[in-house]
Amino acid sequence: MVLIPSMLPCCSFLIFCEFSDNVIQINMCIVKNFSAFEKRLEGKELENYKEIKDFQKYFDDIAKYIFGNIAIVIGNSDSKQIKYYLEEIEFYYNNLPEEVIKSAKDKITSEEKKKYVYYFSCTYKRNRKAMQLFWHYSGVDIWFQTDLKKNCYGGILIRSLIKEFIDGEGNLVRELIAGPLRCANEIVNQCVLEEVNTIPQVVKLARYNNDYVIRSTIRQGIETSDKYDDLRAKIKKDNDGYVVSDDFPCFCYYVLRGKDGWSTKVDNKTIRYNANPEERMGIIRKVL
Repeated sequence: MVLIPSMLPCCSFLIFCEFSDNVIQINMCIVKNFSAFEKRLEGKELENYKEIKDFQKYFDDIAKYIFGNIAIVIGNSDSKQIKYYLEEIEFYYNNLPEEVIKSAKDKITSEEKKKYVYYFSCTYKRNRKAMQLFWHYSGVDIWFQTDLKKNCYGGILIRSLIKEFIDGEGNLVRELIAGPLRCANEIVNQCVLEEVNTIPQVVKLARYNNDYVIRSTIRQGIETSDKYDDLRAKIKKDNDGYVVSDDFPCFCYYVLRGKDGWSTKVDNKTIRYNANPEERMGIIRKVL
């Protein structure tokens, strides 16, 4: 592991690379003062949750706060500053003991129990403090507080961002960056390690608009798997088609953009976002 702590006041700053469990972990982030929200990300309540509905309610509250109040900022000059507002996020958390995870792989364990355990055991193991950024093979997370003695850890995967900046002609530009690896690459590619002001800062910052709508759906590549066909078929919906079940995880949250609003730029070309959360198997929950 390579570790470089900062000497900056009023914030924490850390750069490290760690190779463990086939995961490359990179943390490079300045965390500004977040006493209240950071307390929520310590996740003390999460450690004791056993029901999907309890996790869902907790994640609902965190998602509402994040979309309205949190941004990632690079640069300290208005003309050169880049702001990233979160547009789509996924929650991952594990509070299951190792022996429970191991038993779920045993043939004696029921298929339903295996699926339940997988909701949580698919989380990358990490040992970090709340609110720091965590780069891994699947993208970049905002961390929950880790408690390895209780085997509790998790994070919030950033799946889509709105990038806001001033272009060369002085125009305010907002672009959608869609896809977790694109988001991770976008942020890290703005960094110049010799220049502290290019290190990403997780800051409290009001969203650029206040007329947004939040929905949630199933996580891409997890509950979209064929193994959950039977459980998805049991999801209850209201007359408008919105999910009302509280026993199946809808841990992916997004700001409603409409089907035509999920195009993203790649190499100066506009392409369709194939993992559009508004088209994820018709599973949509109202959040805000």
